[in-house]
Amino acid sequence: MVIATGLKTQSYGRRRPNVGFGLVALMLWSVARCGVDLVFCAVSRQPPRVPEVALHAASKDTFDPWTVLKISPDAGVEEAKKAYRKLAAKYHPDVDPSPKAYEMFQKLVRANAVITGEDKGLDETTLLNNAANNLRDNIEYQKERIEKLKKEAAAEEQRVQEMQEQQKKVEEKRDQVSGELGLLGGSVLGLIAGGPTGLILGAIAGIALGKRTDSVGKVIRGAGTVVKGVFDAVQKAAGKSQE
Repeated sequence: MVIATGLKTQSYGRRRPNVGFGLVALMLWSVARCGVDLVFCAVSRQPPRVPEVALHAASKDTFDPWTVLKISPDAGVEEAKKAYRKLAAKYHPDVDPSPKAYEMFQKLVRANAVITGEDKGLDETTLLNNAANNLRDNIEYQKERIEKLKKEAAAEEQRVQEMQEQQKKVEEKRDQVSGELGLLGGSVLGLIAGGPTGLILGAIAGIALGKRTDSVGKVIRGAGTVVKGVFDAVQKAAGKSQE
């Protein structure tokens, strides 16, 4: 097309549409209508991200039905049901109305539902992972408990050895005292009964009879105690006189 402009003429071709401006306008319209997330999803062709809060909350569910029911993770459904009935009868609110029992009963109900497939809130991998973690924690606890019991057992064994040594000393002292009192008591009784000859025989018999726990032994030790008291009094008086 030729347009006359006085002395000069200019030739213009057909104008091309502004494609960049159209794309910007389309993007703004998409943002306004669908939101930033949907536009980003359409452009990147990636699924929308799951909120991190939801993922964190899901990972916190450490429920383990096997630990609750006190059975092995490879136990069958019937064994799990049997364990559930046994424990539920113990922790049922009608039997034990305490808050702890109620909490345990709720765990038992959920454990039974998970094992029987009624509760599918957690997949099997998560459940087995929870069971493995619980077993690991229990193993560590039991190891610490065993070490504590070993230390306590060692202390008790040491105490037993000390008691055995004390027992030995007490028995030795008992035999010594019984022999001394028997000797003195038998000597006096023999002297009274048979004179000088009875003194010797009584001393020999008193050593053996003084260890007895019956009435004969008590009589001989009693006589020996009297004699020993007299001797001690004489020695004490002699010591004072020398001073």
